[in-house]
Amino acid sequence: MCLYLLFVFSLPEPGAAAYKLTGLVLAVVVLSFLWRSGRRKSGKGPRSLPFIGRRLKVDLLQDRRYRPRTLTLVVRNVSKKDVDILAPVIMFRKLWSIRKFKLKGVDRYEIYPLYLEAGKVHELRINLSAFHDYDRALRKYYWGRVLLRDTNGRNYKTRYVTLRKSLVS
Repeated sequence: MCLYLLFVFSLPEPGAAAYKLTGLVLAVVVLSFLWRSGRRKSGKGPRSLPFIGRRLKVDLLQDRRYRPRTLTLVVRNVSKKDVDILAPVIMFRKLWSIRKFKLKGVDRYEIYPLYLEAGKVHELRINLSAFHDYDRALRKYYWGRVLLRDTNGRNYKTRYVTLRKSLVS
């Protein structure tokens, strides 16, 4: 709205042509915003526009603030339709380093793709010691997050959780 007012007051004489010009500029700005927000890097799957609601709410909880032992992934289906969830990916991040691992199941049993009914909740406990035993360097990573995808191609991601202290956390 401020952008629209800026163009209205910058014109010397408000006439029919001035309002047409400001309407045209405003339309171009809004369409470019929608085009950029809907564009995907890989070019695969459907475009996601900002005003279309999400089907899943994804959250990542930790058992303690710094150096958590377990993370809990909570997936809520808030839509009226059932959703198939593909295997989540846990991402460890340092400043310029990223490591990703696919979470295939629980106790050597593969549970993904998972069928989640409307209104249901799925919880997955992630024991970080398994990752730290696999690669000792993962203890030095600062943040973690989980990336999730459904079979329709929609991507979901949790907020970053702090795994250890850094200069910015």
